[in-house]
Amino acid sequence: MGQRLVPFVLFLAFISFLTSCVQKKKMVYLQTSDKEVSIDSLSFTYNRQQYRLQVSDIVDVKVYSPEESVNDFFNIQQATNMQAMQVGVQSGGDLYYVTGFSINDSGNLVLPVIGDIVAAGKTIVELKSAIQEALNKYLKEYHLEVKLGGIRYTALGEFNVPGKYVLLQNQATIYEAIANARDLTMVASRGDIKLIRQYPDCTRVHTINLLDESIINSPYYFIQPNDVIYVEPLKVKSWGIGVTGAQTLTTILSVVSSSIALILAIEAINNN
Repeated sequence: MGQRLVPFVLFLAFISFLTSCVQKKKMVYLQTSDKEVSIDSLSFTYNRQQYRLQVSDIVDVKVYSPEESVNDFFNIQQATNMQAMQVGVQSGGDLYYVTGFSINDSGNLVLPVIGDIVAAGKTIVELKSAIQEALNKYLKEYHLEVKLGGIRYTALGEFNVPGKYVLLQNQATIYEAIANARDLTMVASRGDIKLIRQYPDCTRVHTINLLDESIINSPYYFIQPNDVIYVEPLKVKSWGIGVTGAQTLTTILSVVSSSIALILAIEAINNN
């Protein structure tokens, strides 16, 4: 009887091996739907959405003038916090949290001299125009720089290094955000990513597929400040057999050898 069970155990092990490994097609980014067309021969049009500032966003505002006293006056916050900024950045902190201006609960930026400027709901270009209009009352010659104080986002779930991150750049793709968190684990469900995005009136959850090349011309290809990227695991993780072929084979061989040894031992006892 034991000898008849051995092939059955081996058959179950073989089936488990085939179904437990993570398939390559579930790991390769930007797969094309047309197998005859190479991804490097395609072109895509961006569907970039203009980001409108929200409460708690941080904006970097700098004013430069031929008069040094004017520079010191308008940029006093940056000058005062320079030492704290250097310490914060070296310890992994947020540069613009120290030197920038936060949009308060009323949706305003409170700037030196010119006071409150309505910021929430505006694009960076619109905000710069509003600040220029206010500055024209005080200065004739100056150069104004207004930019978003980095892109803050959260990486949750099957990332190699999940956490909160800040990208100090004007725009970033979802692939850059993932790379910044050291990529996804092998058991990450790349075809079912949850992008939690804040809007002025609500929060919405969008489902995106990183395996499909059409992600490039979707409105979610570029991340926005305060995005949360949540990645669930594939079912194979819950099975606990293994992720790679080598891991799975090692686990299955261990189970099979133990099962066969147990079957033979039970048969030997029955024969005696």
